[in-house]
Amino acid sequence: MKLRKKQKSGDESYWKSFTDIMTGLLLIILLIMMLLLLYVTQINKEEHTEDYQYETQYSDGDYYFNNNVNINDHDADELYDRPTQEGGGGGGGEGVDDPGENDYEGIYNDIGHDKTAVFVTVVDEETGNVIKKSGILFELYTGADATGGLQTLHTYYPVKTEYKQYETTKDGTFFLPEKITNGWYSLHNLKAPKGYSFADDVSFEITESLDWPDPYRVTVPMSPSKSVIYVHDTDADNNKNVSGTIYEVYAAQDIKTLDGTLRFKKGEKVDEFKTDENGKGESVKLYFGDYTVKQKMPATYYSLNTSPLNVTLEYTESEAEAITHEIKCQKTRAELLLVDDYTEQPITDASFAVTGREDAVTDSDGKIVLTDLDKNATYELTLKSLPDTYRSQTDTIGFTVDADGRIDGQGVAKLDMTAYKIRLSVSARDMLFGNEITSTVIRLYDANDKVVEEWEGTGTVREFENLDPGNYTVEVGGRKSSRVSIELKDAGGIQTLATSYWTLWDTISIIGGVLLLSLIVVIVISLFRRLRRKKDDE
Repeated sequence: MKLRKKQKSGDESYWKSFTDIMTGLLLIILLIMMLLLLYVTQINKEEHTEDYQYETQYSDGDYYFNNNVNINDHDADELYDRPTQEGGGGGGGEGVDDPGENDYEGIYNDIGHDKTAVFVTVVDEETGNVIKKSGILFELYTGADATGGLQTLHTYYPVKTEYKQYETTKDGTFFLPEKITNGWYSLHNLKAPKGYSFADDVSFEITESLDWPDPYRVTVPMSPSKSVIYVHDTDADNNKNVSGTIYEVYAAQDIKTLDGTLRFKKGEKVDEFKTDENGKGESVKLYFGDYTVKQKMPATYYSLNTSPLNVTLEYTESEAEAITHEIKCQKTRAELLLVDDYTEQPITDASFAVTGREDAVTDSDGKIVLTDLDKNATYELTLKSLPDTYRSQTDTIGFTVDADGRIDGQGVAKLDMTAYKIRLSVSARDMLFGNEITSTVIRLYDANDKVVEEWEGTGTVREFENLDPGNYTVEVGGRKSSRVSIELKDAGGIQTLATSYWTLWDTISIIGGVLLLSLIVVIVISLFRRLRRKKDDE
């Protein structure tokens, strides 16, 4: 049986075409709705993001939001915190809690109010220049006197983030992360850069609506930190206060502040001050940095201290930590030392006349110490008397104190002087061996052949210190043939008078030597003969 192909009806073809058309229209409508939904979503996103993100180029540089505060990112040597006891202005506890998803605190979600973008610049109070330092930290409070509480600002994209503190960029500026509504506000400084004091609270009033390209500008002035150099002068010998010293202060390096201002050039004199009746002195307030303190004029009767004091002024937690530099001052002093030129022993009770003063006498150490000496003055010490039989070829010794209270460049001058006695050493030795003789009478005669002294030799040299200059003779054993003379001079050191004397011991020694030599000769001859006989016998 043969099958026939079934034909499609006309009605079925019509409805299929209609269905295809409707399906296409529905897809187009869905696409349009999705585009509209995406557009609406984008508008809503822009409405939220305009309050937290704006990036553009200004003449001051690139400004952008980077307010995620992490203090650990900054070197502790470059920034320091405000002491906690000062608090954060008024009512620091309000506005700190994280608001709920649909409960944004106060003015910051009030769409019906005007809002203003705020741009903050930190400047040097003295010069008005920008302090280009990152990490300078602030809090924001409401109220002209910061009585309205600590405020928390937010960004909402890509996630909601809250900000309670705001820090400067490297340009010394920052934007608040979202616009704020009209009213009074105060910025409270939490962290300051080294070299600057904490800024006072800065109050400002928002009265208009300004956008990011032309924001409301707030300037926060910060005062350069300064400190004082303190010195305390005391006497080096008795620790008493020394008043009247004049000091000069010089910059040991170029002193610059973070705003780029050169305050002092290296080597520049920046101050001069004088110690008071308590020995204390202080400089004017100086910018932080390295300084050199030098004495310009010492106190009365004191010598100039030529060793400079190097001082570094830097941040301290409190005034109580300021260092007072203790300086020992040395009185101008002249010390005369009188000694024996031969023994180098000190000579006591020697009297000297001193210019403009009472006579001075050497002490047990042979010294005379002069203090309270006037500057630009010359002094002389003139010998008046010496103890015992001492003599001196120098009668006067002098010195000059210059304008700096120094003597020949020294604060303490050492003046040396010697005195002497006429000393005679008498030596009587045996002729053969040169030993000092014993048990023999020795006499010393003066120029008139008068016996000055007679003694029996003991094997030692005899010394005299009380003789006058002149001729002297020594005689041994009463024999004039042993006499030796010397002219004793008026001079220091010791002079020697020596003679040699033929003693019995010398004679015995000679005889003994001859006998010993003879014996040796006899022994040698005898040995020689014996050896010769033995040879002949062989």
